[in-house]
Amino acid sequence: MKLIKCPRCELNYIYENEKICSVCKRDVRGEAEVDEILELCSECGEHPVMPGQELCMYCLKEMQRRSAVPTGEEGAIINPEDPNLNIDPSAMDEINIDMPGGDDEDFDGEEPDFGDDELDDDDLDDDEEDEE
Repeated sequence: MKLIKCPRCELNYIYENEKICSVCKRDVRGEAEVDEILELCSECGEHPVMPGQELCMYCLKEMQRRSAVPTGEEGAIINPEDPNLNIDPSAMDEINIDMPGGDDEDFDGEEPDFGDDELDDDDLDDDEEDEE
């Protein structure tokens, strides 16, 4: 059995007794290719996007949940950026931050001394010679 090029596409090889290659057969039958490229969500990058959207179902639901307008007492809309919020600063709690190393180290605003090692021109020349 001898191999010849497909007469339709002239790319694939077929046996002499076949009329067209398997790729052309699928094309003639109108079968869709199985290698469908799935787009991933631009927000999470994990789930496939919804048809006609850029986000997956989970991110769309989360976005809708976040976009709900918050309301306060008597149905008034709360604007968190409103500078006229009546908040008493003395009622706020302080935030304590634990620093690594404990309270043993006192920082006086001074820069730590890491040594005053200066590079000589000779040191730079050695590096350049190594690269050659």
